[in-house]
Amino acid sequence: MLRRLTAAIAFIACVAAPGMARAEANVVRVAKQFGVGYMQYMVMQEEKLIEKHAKAAGLDITTEWATFRSSDVMNDAVISGSVDFVSVGVPGLITIWSKTHGGANEVRGVLGINVSPVMLMVRDPAIRSLKDFNETHRIALPAVKVSNQAILLEMAAAREFGDAKWNALDHLTVSMSHPDATAAMLGGPSEITANFSSAPFQYRQMKNPKIHRLLSSTELFDEPASFNLVATTARWRRENPKLYAAFVAAMREATDIINADKRKGAEIYLKVSGEKTPIGEVMEVLSDPEVVYTNKLGGVGAYVTFMAKTGTLKNPPADWKDMFFPEAFAGI
Repeated sequence: MLRRLTAAIAFIACVAAPGMARAEANVVRVAKQFGVGYMQYMVMQEEKLIEKHAKAAGLDITTEWATFRSSDVMNDAVISGSVDFVSVGVPGLITIWSKTHGGANEVRGVLGINVSPVMLMVRDPAIRSLKDFNETHRIALPAVKVSNQAILLEMAAAREFGDAKWNALDHLTVSMSHPDATAAMLGGPSEITANFSSAPFQYRQMKNPKIHRLLSSTELFDEPASFNLVATTARWRRENPKLYAAFVAAMREATDIINADKRKGAEIYLKVSGEKTPIGEVMEVLSDPEVVYTNKLGGVGAYVTFMAKTGTLKNPPADWKDMFFPEAFAGI
């Protein structure tokens, strides 16, 4: 009797052991940021593309959507498990990959989202170069130290002042969402002198004759550089292979939809985001040949090299492609 009981307990333990088949999640949680750089997410949300591809794989799921200010908040959210997919800039992925590499919750890139110039806009006519900033000036960007814009500013400073002074302007930066920074730039008196922004906000600022563009990210790279990308944890991908594949298929389809009909993409963006920008202005942004919706990656190696050289990346990958899942390169 005791022998039989022992055998039964052993069988149950075997069945319940980790690694056995288990149901995939029935809810996928996706986080995006502000601006047309995240248009695919709006298309996926409005057209229910994740649900569509999940259903084709035999899954009945719902999707929860959230909007975050910047990569630093995104990083915390995905590591804590409060969201499943996040949209981050390349420096954001590099930082979070380095922090989690080799751990149970390692974060890697899934796909690129787009290529888009990021511009440093200034409203003080006396500032004609980075050397003209002084201690009274403040530069708004999504997140100090870790956002695309923060690293781009450091790359520009290294070029302007020399490699040893790559962080010469860091103490002038403040974290601020794109909508709030744009309001500060276009409004009355404010401590915000400049804004390292993104589309469509930088284009809106450009229409103001008192604001001028000081530099663009396109000046800092030898190839079209990814503006942002999708990331998730290796654990979530491993535990939800069908749902992961459904998300990838949905993102690719959303990219195709926008490229086939940019006006449709713009209309969906305005509807889902609640942005009050006239559709004509959004179409102006989308007509910029430097704004490209693509899942192809670019400029990642240059970011890794710079961040490793400055010491902000303590654990650089042997190859930048190691920071991505294989799907990031499939069919591209």
